[in-house]
Formats: sequence, C-alpha cells, structure tokens
Amino acid sequence: MVDTESRDLRENGFTRLPALATGDALDRLRRAVGRLEELARDRTVSTGDFVLEAPGIGGWAAWQQGSGALAGVLRSADRIHEHVPEFDAVQRSLGLADGPVARAAGGHPGTLVNAFLWAKPPVVGSAKPWHQDLAFAPPGFGADEHGIVTVWIALEPATPRNGCLEFLPGSHVLGLLPHTGDRERLPGEAPRAAAVEPHIADADLPVTEPVAVPLSPGSAVLFDGMVVHRSAPNTTAAEPRTAVSFVYRVPRPSWTRREPAAARA
Repeated sequence: MVDTESRDLRENGFTRLPALATGDALDRLRRAVGRLEELARDRTVSTGDFVLEAPGIGGWAAWQQGSGALAGVLRSADRIHEHVPEFDAVQRSLGLADGPVARAAGGHPGTLVNAFLWAKPPVVGSAKPWHQDLAFAPPGFGADEHGIVTVWIALEPATPRNGCLEFLPGSHVLGLLPHTGDRERLPGEAPRAAAVEPHIADADLPVTEPVAVPLSPGSAVLFDGMVVHRSAPNTTAAEPRTAVSFVYRVPRPSWTRREPAAARA
C-alpha cells in the first residue's frame, strides 16, 4: 500500500485500490458470480445465505417479514467462498490477506472470515442504511482484541446512480455507535412484521460530509470495520451494480483503540 493509501485508511477509515482485480482475475470473479446466480435461480424465498430482492421494501426486510421476493434475483449472498470455492481461490491468487490487508494491519496478515456478493439490480436494487460492520460481529469475536478489514471489489461500474458505497470519513475512530432496528431472525424463528434493518439513526451519526466512492470494474475499496458507510438504491434502468467483498480478521488497528470526544448530529 503506497503512503497515500495508508494515510487515507488511517485518517478516513477507507482507501481506494485501483485496478486490483483485472484481466483473468476479474473474469474468474464474474464467472463465480454466475455460479451463485445459478444456485439462486429457482429460489423464491430468502435465507441467511441467499437474500432475494423485493421491490418496495427491499430484500432484507422482505426476508425478515417473510414477504414475497423476486424469484432468483439476488440482493446479497453470504459465505460465497463456501458455496463457490473459486472465490477463495481468486482472493488467494490476488494475495489480499498478505498484501493490502497485511499492510493495512501494520504487517499482520489477515485471516479470511467471510465473503459476500453484493448485487444491486437496476430499478429494484434497494439501499443499505448507515452502519458499521463490527456491529454485526458474531458472539465471541473479541472486538477488543481484533478488528476487521474488508476488500470490496466492483465487478461492474459502481456509481452514485446505481448505489456505490458512501463513507463518513474519520468515523472509524469514534468507537461503536448505537444501532437501532431488528436483529436478523434465527433459523426457525417466526417472521417479524414490519422488520426494520439495523442502522445508525440520524441523531447518532457524526457530523461529517459523506464521501461517495465510485469504482470501475476490478477496482476496490478497502475499509476498516468501524467506519460508518451505506449505499443508496439503484435508480437506473439498466445499470446493475455487482460487487464481492472479502472480510478479514486482523489485530485491532491502533487508530481504533481510542474513543475521542466528537460532535454528533
């Protein structure tokens, strides 16, 4: 990671990685996404691993409420490296854990803990509200000792129109902010009426201007698990936004160990 990228990550909580996965690596990721889509083609009900998009209320809410969704139209997929091992093979070939992730973590290689598909289809692609990834760490994660670093790779152009990621610079040093909404229901639990996706309320957001991070295919953004981020809905008629992310456990970065006083809205 060049000095500019390292400085951006420490100061802002995120940094761009241009042209991270190009040529064969990008082709392999796209083909692997195609295999995921084949696995979801006949699905009509969302599960924890395959969340289908739903017009009007969004895929997450429809999943939690047990509402109807668009058959086979993915909004997201969890544990994609287990469903399609090619994802794991590509992240290894790119050297993400020992390369950009290790440089972000002060020389400590990252340990892959999860990988996701983030699909945002045209017209119906729903928003993801403001949140911090570490708010959703599993029990026993040990957030006092560990942090997470995510490498989010665009497979198609990610733009403000189709829902590229947006960040609140510097929010990664504020500690874990309050999140409101409903937790994801466990397997076997009854659907929840009017489920609200977990998010940070406006009153708890830090006072800072959001920064959108548009990306070309194969480019990526690397970000700290404490930085506040979101993505807007895809309002385009024919511009899908598809991305994959690889999440790594690292020693908790030194810059997230303090919780300075900060003005909040």
